[in-house]
Amino acid sequence: KKFIPVYITENMVGHKLGEFALTRFFKGHGAAKAEKAAPLK
Repeated sequence: KKFIPVYITENMVGHKLGEFALTRFFKGHGAAKAEKAAPLK
């Protein structure tokens, strides 16, 4: 796990901090990489 700094603003008051922390990181779809790595003959 990685520490992610969260800066509190006035709009965040009353909410839970977990709402503002990203839990998943999108790395891209596998299909997009497969097209470049293995071109069809």
